[in-house]
Formats: sequence, structure tokens, C-alpha cells
Amino acid sequence: MKWFQPIECDKTVKKALVCDDSNFEEYDFEEYDFKTGKEILNWPNDVFFKASQKYDGIPDDALQNAYMIPVYSKKLMDELASAGIEGIQYLPVKVLNYKDEVQNIFCVANLLNYAEAFDFNKSIYNRFSEDFPNPNVKGAIAGIMKFVLIKEKLEGFDVIRLKEYNQRFFVSEKFVEVFEKNHFTGYSFKEVELI
Repeated sequence: MKWFQPIECDKTVKKALVCDDSNFEEYDFEEYDFKTGKEILNWPNDVFFKASQKYDGIPDDALQNAYMIPVYSKKLMDELASAGIEGIQYLPVKVLNYKDEVQNIFCVANLLNYAEAFDFNKSIYNRFSEDFPNPNVKGAIAGIMKFVLIKEKLEGFDVIRLKEYNQRFFVSEKFVEVFEKNHFTGYSFKEVELI
């Protein structure tokens, strides 16, 4: 099976809505909370993602937002569920245009599957130096130019984040087929090398 890196904010609708504001931080959530692979149990009902007038438009199925958090339309969620794609916790959010009008049904896609599937030998990446000012990231992966994943570590999954670098997520060929067959918008997909 092939695996892909979703490329956000690509293959979008014409004049796409881009949410550049949200209130999730008012409830003590941070962007990092959606990258831990842990289920969120205390999700409030009135979290919103909102577009300013400059970014108003039509929302994509994979909603464009300034936080680079996966936010999916109900249609996309339903099709992924019908295909048996698991490991995603859906957290309801209100998607608002600049006039505060609600735009259909959307949920944050909190990805729960983490895999140690990063191949350090064939991937191209750099690390934070040992003398980097922030001691929490010294020696950690700073950026990745080329992902190579270990195929056997992906078995049984259709969507994962890497334990070694949780800033990106990856999806199976099955996920891509659902997305493309239904003409969903907001992502293109770049195939990643598997070993």
C-alpha cells in the first residue's frame, strides 16, 4: 500500500474561506494539544474557527486555517467513516464567516494513531544544535526535507502522526482514494517513499 503526505491549502475551491481566528485558546487548548495523539475528553461545545473579511469565502472540506489543524467537513467525516478509516476523534467546531454565519458542520480531526515509522537513515532532515538556546529541543528534529517511512510500522493504520516528528501527518492510499473519488477539496497528496 502507498502512503502520502497531505499538502494543506491545495486543490481548494475558488475563493476559499480561510479561518484566521479561533477561540480554542480561551479554553486552555493549544495547537500542540491536537498533535499529541491523545483523546480530548473535555471539549467545549462553543469552539469556533472564524474567517476575517479578507479571507471570507467558501469552506473547503479540509478547512484552511491559520493553525494548520485538520478540520473536516461532515461530508468528509462521513465518507472516511464509511470506508472504515479509524483513529480520528472528531471534535465539533463552529466555522464562521466574517459575518458570524455558521458554515455547515465541521470538526477538528484529532489524530490518535502515532507510529515510530520514520527512517532516520534514508530521510533527509536536520536537528536543533546542542547549543540551541531552548534546552527542550536540543538535538530534536528541526525540519524534514524528505520523509522516508518504514512500511511495516504503518500496517493496520490509514492515518498517523510520527512519534519522531508530530508536526506532519500521513495517510494511506485508501484515505486518498476516498478524498479524490468524492472530489473533496483542501488537500493534495505527495507520495512518500517506503522501505
